[in-house]
Amino acid sequence: MTLDDLLQIPVFHEAKMVAGHKGSSNTVTSVNMMDAPDIIDFLKPEELLLTTAFAVKDQPEALETLVSLMAGNGCAGLGIKTKRFLSEIPINVLKLADRLSFPIIELPLDQALGEMLGQSLSFVLEKKTEELRFALEMHQSFSRMAMNGKGLTEIIDSLATLLECPVLLLDRKPEPLSYSVHFGHPPYQMIIPTILRFYLEHPDLDPVVRQFCLLDPTPMRPIEIIAYPINTDRHQGSLLVLNPLLKSIPLPRLVVEQVANIIGFEMMKRQAVKERSRRYKNEFFSDLIEGRVASDQEIINRGKNYGLLNSSPYICVVAKEDQTTDHFPYRIEHRSAEDIYAKRDYLYAQLKYEFTKLGLPFVMFTKNDLIVLLFSSQRTESSEEALLKRISTAQEQLYQRLSIPVSFGVGTPVEQLIDIPLTYSQAFDALQSGFLANMRMFVQSYRAKETVDLLRLINNEDLIEFWRDSFKELLKKEDKEKEDLMKTLRVYLDNQCQIAETAKQLYIHRNTVIYRLDKCEQLTNRHLRDPSDSLRLRIAFVIDSLLQ
Repeated sequence: MTLDDLLQIPVFHEAKMVAGHKGSSNTVTSVNMMDAPDIIDFLKPEELLLTTAFAVKDQPEALETLVSLMAGNGCAGLGIKTKRFLSEIPINVLKLADRLSFPIIELPLDQALGEMLGQSLSFVLEKKTEELRFALEMHQSFSRMAMNGKGLTEIIDSLATLLECPVLLLDRKPEPLSYSVHFGHPPYQMIIPTILRFYLEHPDLDPVVRQFCLLDPTPMRPIEIIAYPINTDRHQGSLLVLNPLLKSIPLPRLVVEQVANIIGFEMMKRQAVKERSRRYKNEFFSDLIEGRVASDQEIINRGKNYGLLNSSPYICVVAKEDQTTDHFPYRIEHRSAEDIYAKRDYLYAQLKYEFTKLGLPFVMFTKNDLIVLLFSSQRTESSEEALLKRISTAQEQLYQRLSIPVSFGVGTPVEQLIDIPLTYSQAFDALQSGFLANMRMFVQSYRAKETVDLLRLINNEDLIEFWRDSFKELLKKEDKEKEDLMKTLRVYLDNQCQIAETAKQLYIHRNTVIYRLDKCEQLTNRHLRDPSDSLRLRIAFVIDSLLQ
């Protein structure tokens, strides 16, 4: 309810707004009456104050201060009964009120303030009751639409018709989920890219109700937008109302808030269906790479449901966020499994967006905290190089847009679906190799093809025996010390036994590298400069990756 609405009731018929006319549309949610010297400490935003000005009758400057403080506090206005303690309102106060667009109402002498307060509060309560009744009716109306199977399109169209203005629903990527018919015609046809660009350039916007203005590119004119967040257990998107005509229907904000809640439940339902479908999809992938699929034909039949064709070669790419960042739109202090998977799902959506832009045919899965992409491929060197370049492009675009550093491991192409576990294992090994070398934002191709293929032919028990005999006492050290020693030894061997390069990649002093390598020699009883011992340890590290 606005101040103009309140001044229409009979008790205010002889009242006169003498300053701050631009604030006549201020919202009024409460009316108060007092003459205490510290009035401002008791006033709330959107409150109209009625007073005789007794507390400031001998202090004109105090009235100026009161007006300034009330305007700063967001109060609706100030009603002063003149000709009693204050003969007239000082001209300085009126000028200040005009500058601040803060309404001052001159109240008639013969009207009791108590009666004005009583009628005002009754009117406000009646309006609030109407608001609650109207909100309930709108909630019931749109809830019936959802329960009767009406989709988001029907809900958005009905809301746009009710508000008499364009309505747009965005998901959190952001991408348009639904929009009213207004966007099929000028001038709103061209505004959607501008809105999406605004959200992409401000990914850290808090999910709260906010109002902003954008320029319509053709022609250049301002378009006012009010964005209402769609929140469930997480931020789902935003409901945007363009050029809202706030007086076209009563209580438009309540209407949009109710519809936003209903859309939130509808999106939760969609999300549940989507997550269930994705869970089945990921379970198939886990069964495939872990050898739990009964037959080749079962792989082919189940793979068809997710776009995998047995006649097409595939190359596996495994992606994971670098461990040194926390740039996601929510901070994770205690990394529970739920938090980790929520973070992974966010990365899943962003990677899907980036690779879709590149026009590459692919199928995505998740495995624990990894994102897995299977790309259709041809067994040519040029096509693999082109894929690596496109992966690097998506990696760079993601970092520029959201400051999320992600690394990739790339396997080799395989001809049949049954061989996907092989290219996945290669991609995973390539990713692990990069992380062990303390690399960041890398695209690592699988390189140890021949060695690993040979080692896979050896009995698993023999591999474990060779692995244990190679590392000896090093395997018995405490976890942290063993991890540091193993990482230093592996990076040292990967860098052709160069101490300076090892220290550079591990970000430690060269003396620390020398100390750790000496300790490794003592624990393994191997001489790192001896070619046969060096080769044995290299093979042991490859076996270590296979065993994991």
